[in-house]
Formats: sequence, structure tokens, C-alpha cells
Amino acid sequence: MGSPQQRAGVGKDFSLPLLIDVPISRYYPSMRLIFIRHGDPDYEHDTITEKGRREVELLTKRVAKWKNITKIYVSPMGRAQATAAPSLKALGMDAVTCDWLQEFYYHTTYPLDVKDKSKAGKSTMCWDLMPEYFFSDNDFFNKDKWMHTDFMKGGDIASKYKMVCDGIDGILAEYGYIRNEQGVYDVKEPVPNHNWSEPIDRYHLKSVKDDYPEEKTLVFFCHLGVMFTMIAHFAGMSPMQLWQGFFVAPTSITVVNSEERLPDQAFFRVERLGDVNHLVNGGEPISSSGYFADVLSE
Repeated sequence: MGSPQQRAGVGKDFSLPLLIDVPISRYYPSMRLIFIRHGDPDYEHDTITEKGRREVELLTKRVAKWKNITKIYVSPMGRAQATAAPSLKALGMDAVTCDWLQEFYYHTTYPLDVKDKSKAGKSTMCWDLMPEYFFSDNDFFNKDKWMHTDFMKGGDIASKYKMVCDGIDGILAEYGYIRNEQGVYDVKEPVPNHNWSEPIDRYHLKSVKDDYPEEKTLVFFCHLGVMFTMIAHFAGMSPMQLWQGFFVAPTSITVVNSEERLPDQAFFRVERLGDVNHLVNGGEPISSSGYFADVLSE
């Protein structure tokens, strides 16, 4: 196998041409965001089901092993609070409740000129669309236009979206990550890379991380819709593509890390999406709540 330095390529010639000439970064990602969807929901009573409690028990055993959590944030909704409570107790930590972390369960109305006249003027949840309607308007796929479509105007969804974006950006700003006009984040206090005194020239991936400073880790207990809203904000895309095209199961874990390949600048990138290893390893079936198909059983 060789030493860690050999596996990472120390001493090798990386003279092959690069597609983009990127200066070597002297900084390593120092911010990790972990999003946890609530347990299997009892929507009628805004709590979790008996199955949800079994899921949360397995989740808690996993979360309790995490070290160096900086802060925990939770939605005010009952199902998220019920999911977070056992982990908070196990960790001996308190959480900050943020109103904007509630599910993105905002309603709008179909425009009067909708093709299916039976829906004209009717109220619906803003991200529960049939495929034919979702694909009927190219602006739904535009990161700057989707919230200004006739459909979204019916519920003032633009202001709700701004509330969520301002919420997560406000938290990141507290830790020195300031979103700029380009959609990336300026880093006030970048963490120096202490791994090697002479990093590989023009090669930013480094596998030996034992000497790196610990990342700041923020954990969010929330919901599918609002989580996808934040990820779309980070990625510079319409959240409708995530709402309509992706699913994460109850108690799933999604990890987003800052990539700081350029000095003083960060971009948030998804490391894993909808991880349910705790359920699979614990023999608990994966819930399909919020998904209109059967999930894979393992």
C-alpha cells in the first residue's frame, strides 16, 4: 500500500496538463453542515410515528458518536423537535430553534391559464407538482426566475425563499463565511493547511489529514423541502429541480462541506445525500414518506 504520503502522490510527477490552471490552495475545508430529516412523520399530530421512534433510536446512537459538534439548530415543528431531542440529551447539548427551518410547506395557487382547467385558481403546496406541469415552464429550471413564475407568485414564494436563504447565510456569516454577489462565500479567517510544508505543486487533493485543524460542524434537524432549498442556494440552481427530482428518507443524513480551493473563498458542496446506514445496519426498513414509490429494501 505504501505510506500515506506515497498514496497521496508525494514525490511523483504531476506534470500532465490541467484543464484549468488553478493556483494551489493553502487552505483546507473548515466548515461542515449536517442536515438530518425528521423521523417517520405523523403529519396530523406533527410528531413522529412508532416507526419514527425506532428510527430515531438508531439515529441517536449514531449521532452520539460524533465529536466536536460546534452547534445544533432545529426546526420549530414537532416532528423535528421529537427527532432532535434524544440526540441532544445523548450529546449533553442544547439546540437553537430557528423558525425559518420549518418545512417549506408554503401554498400557492395555479394560474387561471393552466392547461388543466380543473386546477385553475386552486391552492396547492408549492413543490408538489405533477411532472407534466413541472416540465411545462422552462423558468422553473432557472435559478433566478423560478420564484417569479405565475405559479409561484400566487403564494409570494419568493419572500419565503429569501427568508430561508437569509437564515442559513446569517448563520454562516457568524462563522466568517460571507456570501458575495457571485454566489460563493468570502472567508474572513481561512484555516492554514498545516499538513505539508511543501504541498504537491498544482495539486489540491491531499489524503493525509491528521494534522489538519478540526472543522466547524453545524447540525440541522429539519425537513426535506427546506433542506433542498438550502442546497439549491449553495449550488446556484432552482430548488424545484431538487424538490421534484430527489428524495431523502426520514432520519437520513446529508453532509455538505466547504471546499476552500482558493485563498479566502469557499464553495459548499454535497459530500453525501440521504445517508441511512444507521437504519440499514439496525435492520429498520427505510420509510418512503414523501416518496410516491417503494424504496429499495436491503
